[in-house]
Amino acid sequence: MGADRRQLRGIVLAEDRRTERFIRHLLDVCGFDKRKFRFHTAPGQGSGEAWVRVQYPGEVKLLRAKVHQRLCLVAICDGDALGVEARKAQLDEALRQADLQTRAATERIATPVPTWAIENWLLDLLGEPNINEAKKPSTEAGPTWKQLFERAYGADEKGALTEAANRWDTANPRLPSLENGRVEFERIDQ
Repeated sequence: MGADRRQLRGIVLAEDRRTERFIRHLLDVCGFDKRKFRFHTAPGQGSGEAWVRVQYPGEVKLLRAKVHQRLCLVAICDGDALGVEARKAQLDEALRQADLQTRAATERIATPVPTWAIENWLLDLLGEPNINEAKKPSTEAGPTWKQLFERAYGADEKGALTEAANRWDTANPRLPSLENGRVEFERIDQ
C-alpha cells in the first residue's frame, strides 16, 4: 500500500496555517508524497471555515473531471460550536448549491472536522489530559485550546506537529471528532 500512497496526488483545503502544517506532517508520516499535494489555505481574513466551504465545490468538480487520474481532496475545517455532522452537512449543501452531487462513498474526498479546533486534536494526540470538545473554553473560564497548545508547544511547534502526526495511528483518541477524522482520512487511501 505504501507505494500506492506515494503515487497519489491531491489538494488540501485548510482553514488555517497550523492545520495545513499538521496535514503536511500527517501525509509524510502516513507514507504519502506531500510534494504531490497542493495546499490551499484560507488567507487569514474572515472565516477560514467559510473560505473552505466556498472553495470546496470547485475542487470537487475538478477532481470529478479527472476521474481517470489517481487524485484526492482533503477539505479540513473546524467544527467550532456546530460539530462534525453539522459542518459536513454544510459542505454537502455547498455542493448542492453548486448543482453537484454530494460525495459518494467511493470518492477520494475527505472532510475531517476538528472540533472545536485543530489544537484539540493536537493536544489529544500529544496525550494532554482533560481535552474535550463538549464545550469551548473561554478566556473568562481559562485559556482557549489554541492558547493551551501555544503555552505547551509554541516554542517547538514543528516538533509537536511531527509527534502528533506520528501518533495518528497509535494514540487512543478521546475525541469523537478525532476518531471520525481518522475514518475520513482513510477515504483518500481507497
